[in-house]
Parts: sequence; structure tokens; C-alpha cells
Amino acid sequence: MKKTLASLVTGVLLFVGINSAAQAGSYNLYSPYFAWDNNFNDSNISWSPSSGQYPQWTASFNFSSNSLYGYPASIRGWHYGWNPTGDTLFPKQISSASTIPAAFSYASGGSNMAGDFAYDMFLRNDNQKSTPQLEVMIWAGNNSYPIGQPIATGVITENGVTYDLWYGDNSAAGYYVYTFLPQRSSVPASLPTSGSANIDIMHFFNKLVGRASFSKSMYLDVVEAGCEIVRGNGWVSTTWFQVNAQ
Repeated sequence: MKKTLASLVTGVLLFVGINSAAQAGSYNLYSPYFAWDNNFNDSNISWSPSSGQYPQWTASFNFSSNSLYGYPASIRGWHYGWNPTGDTLFPKQISSASTIPAAFSYASGGSNMAGDFAYDMFLRNDNQKSTPQLEVMIWAGNNSYPIGQPIATGVITENGVTYDLWYGDNSAAGYYVYTFLPQRSSVPASLPTSGSANIDIMHFFNKLVGRASFSKSMYLDVVEAGCEIVRGNGWVSTTWFQVNAQ
């Protein structure tokens, strides 16, 4: 992952550059999934994968200042061309899929916590399993704002949650990013202690048809579910992740 995030955390607008395309970090296999301690610049994140058969993990940290320290995640597919499982579900051309059901649950605990739990998807115009050409995120529990600007409100309601759509130029990475952000009246004081986002990703792709940089002829390389860690003394965890495409 190579990206720039603009996050509003407790009133502070934060611009952070990230460069971590398939770089250092422990990982664990849960075929067809894997979990990865995707920390940026060797940030001090203590990561503990589950010893069971499901892609679960807990990341602990203590960061007092605002930055973007990592995105530990559970993953299915090819992250910048890297997939230690050998699973072949992805890349998948979006036009060939009718449904992409995904389930993601999470938890957190601690003080002064900031960041976002989110799905992260990378797309390309071909099936070469390489550097992304578009990023699409679907955020769940958060107390931050994504890169770019809001371009549409109330674009989709999925499983009782209504989302606004943001769009921005991730110039450091060389591609644009769409982010579906849950609507809220104010920025929460901290991350939620638990939550879930059970969705059909295809419904969100349908809402991008006709918009810049996106086409259903593109290939979906990967679906990731994790937490962008911005600040706090505590822990975050992915307690369940599952995705398929048909």
C-alpha cells in the first residue's frame, strides 16, 4: 500500500504520506486468507495473529501524536502483486461478478484512540497482479475523514448504513481513491469498541459506474479488512473476515 490520507481527528486536519508496497511486516496464513501486520516505516506495533483457522489478529500500540502508523489487515487476494496463499479468486474482472459478499467485524480498547476500520480494495485495468491503478475504500467505525473531498451524499444505504462518497488524488501513490464514508452528524471522540460491516461490495462498485477513473472492465486484485492506526494507547482487532466473488 502506498497512499496519502487526510484525516480529521479531534479537530486536527492530518496529511500523512505512506510508502509500504508489500514491505516488511509479519504475516500468518489462513488459506485462502492471510493476515498481515502492515506497519509503516517499522512503526512500533505489537501484532498477534490468531492460532486458529480464521484470519483474526490483534495489534497493540502507544502513539501520542497524530500520524498514520499502519493498516494491519486480514486479506484475500494480491496486495501489490503479493499473495503468500496462492489463492486464485482474484484478480477478478468486475463485469464478470454479480455479487461480492463480505463480512468484517472488529473491536478496540484503550485511550485517545483515533483511526478507521475499513475495507480496502485495489483495482487495475488488466489482470497483471501489480501496482494498483485505483483504490476503493469502504469505511466502517471511524473518527477521521478520508483523502480528498466529498463528491456525493447518501449514495448508497447498505445493511442500514448510509454512505457519502469521497474522491481524491493519491498523488504519492500514483492513483485516485474513492472512499465510501458512513454518514454522521459529528466526529466521534474515539474509535468504537466494537462493530461490523456486512456488505455486498458489488453494490458499491455499481455506484461508481460513470465516475472518473472507474470502469466495470477493471480487475479487482484484493479485498482487505483492517484498521488504519492514527493515534492512541490501546489495541485494535479484526474478529472476523470473509469475502467471496461470484
